[in-house]
Amino acid sequence: MSIQYQEKSKHSKAGIALVSVFIALAVLALAYSVWRYMELGSVALAEILIEGIILFVLVSQAVGTYTVTLTESDLIIDEVGLLGKKRMVIPYAMMNGVYRFKQSMMPPLKFRYKYRKLSSTDDRPVWALAYSVVEGKKLKHGRVLLKAEQEFFDVLAQHVPNLIQVKEDQVVFHAYLREDAFKHGEDFERYAANVYGQGQAETAESKE
Repeated sequence: MSIQYQEKSKHSKAGIALVSVFIALAVLALAYSVWRYMELGSVALAEILIEGIILFVLVSQAVGTYTVTLTESDLIIDEVGLLGKKRMVIPYAMMNGVYRFKQSMMPPLKFRYKYRKLSSTDDRPVWALAYSVVEGKKLKHGRVLLKAEQEFFDVLAQHVPNLIQVKEDQVVFHAYLREDAFKHGEDFERYAANVYGQGQAETAESKE
């Protein structure tokens, strides 16, 4: 495996301070609920459980560390958190693009898999990497939220040209294009080249 780029997640002072406040509030809320339950019996165990889960999520997102590695064929994300170590591998050939992440109630693309591979104490912008997975006779879409230096995206763009740090609708179009090619049993690279080539030809004709 030839490593072309590698970096580890960062923790900013401002991010640590902000997350620490939320964790402290969660600890106080949990401690108060436990006290009320033990002394007064006026709190349901379900409430304590929910507050415990919230505290666990806050801590895990703050202390987790991530290492992103770009090889000649794949993006590798290694995670070390409270639940141990995890590794995620995404081939460049299955990527649909990277766009600036914005929370949406109704995203234009249905993601079967959603992952957060970033630290809540990292104050860099959040990017969404969309990809596809073939499972038997079905093609499903996934999304990974991550934070990285600009050099990471520059190197990634060498393997996935014209799809890195672009608009969301461009990534969504590419994903649907892959899905359409899969449904018709077409080779995706050839199918995409024909569609994009036709689009460029129509654009050139409209300008004349």
